[in-house]
Amino acid sequence: MKSHEYAFEPRDLGRLLASLTVPVIVFSVLLRLGALSGVLPTPWPALDLEHTVLTHQAVASQTADDPDILLIGDSSCLMDLSGTQLEELYANKHLAVNLGTFMYLGLDGYAALLSRYATVNPGRLRTVVVMVHPEMLRGVEPIPQYLQFVSTVYSGSDFGDADSILGQLRGLFGLDIFQSRMLSRIPLPLPKEYGRFYGFNLDLYRFMDRQHGSAVDPHQYKPAPGQGNAEYRLAAALEAGCKALRTAVPPEAKLVIALSPIPESFAPTNYATRREEILRQWGLWMGADQVLTNLPATLPDSFFASTTHLNQQGAERYTRILVEQLQPR
Repeated sequence: MKSHEYAFEPRDLGRLLASLTVPVIVFSVLLRLGALSGVLPTPWPALDLEHTVLTHQAVASQTADDPDILLIGDSSCLMDLSGTQLEELYANKHLAVNLGTFMYLGLDGYAALLSRYATVNPGRLRTVVVMVHPEMLRGVEPIPQYLQFVSTVYSGSDFGDADSILGQLRGLFGLDIFQSRMLSRIPLPLPKEYGRFYGFNLDLYRFMDRQHGSAVDPHQYKPAPGQGNAEYRLAAALEAGCKALRTAVPPEAKLVIALSPIPESFAPTNYATRREEILRQWGLWMGADQVLTNLPATLPDSFFASTTHLNQQGAERYTRILVEQLQPR
C-alpha cells in the first residue's frame, strides 16, 4: 500500500537549488565588498594555537619597538626562554623580544621575521640569539603553508589553501574572508592542556603580548616508549639557510647561537659530546659571534613538558642560566 507519491519536475529541482545557492552567492559578494571597501576589519587569522602564534610573531616582527635583544628560533625558543624574565634579570638594562615560532617555518622563515623586524627597527638590535632544538638540525623540511601564512599576514591578505579543491571552494564562497576577519576575533577554545592553561585564542595572544613574545607549554613530560630518539645530527641541507639567517642579522648586532636542552632520561650516553660537535659546526655555518657551549645539554625530566619543550618551571631556570652565559652588547 502506497502512502505518498511525489512528482518532481526539473523546474522544481531548479527552485530548490536556487534557494540554497542564492544566499551563498549573496553572502560571498557581501564579504568581498566589505573586504574591498574596508568596512570589514583587516585580516587577523589567529584561528587556532599554531596560527595564533604565527599571527602574533608576524605582527610583532613589523612593530616598532625598543628591545635590543631579539630571541628567534623554533618552538623551543618560544617556550623555553622568557622575554620578561630576561629583562628582569638584566634589571631592565636590556629589553628583549621573542620571535620564536616553529621548526616547520625553517631557517629561511626565521630570516624573513628577523629581516622584517630589523627593517622596522633600524639600529635598535644589538644582540640576536638564535636557539633551536637539536631535532630541527636533522633537516626538518619547512612546510610551505607556514611560509605562505606569514606572507599573507605581512601583505594584509586573507589566507587560504589554493592548492586543494576544498580550499579553492572556500575562497570562492568567501569563507577565508569570514574566518580571518570575523571568526578569528571571537574567543575560540584552544585544545586540551593549552585550553586549560590559556583558555582561548585571544587569551594566548594577550599572554604573548605580556610576555614579549614568549609562551608556555603547560604539559608535564613523562618518559614513555615511542617518543623518538636523541641521535641528532647536522644536516648538510641546512647550510644555505644558515647563511640566509646570518645575512638577516644587522651588521651592528652580535649573533649568538644555542641548542635547547633535552630530558636527562631521553639523552644517550654520548649526547653531551655529540651535541658540542653539532653546535660548533653549526656555529661555523652561522658565522656566530658567540656559541653557547656552556649551556646544559640536559635538565631533569621534571623541568620538561615534552622531549622538545621545557615547562614553565624549566623555562624560568633555563632563562636564568642563559643570562649567566650571554654577553649582550
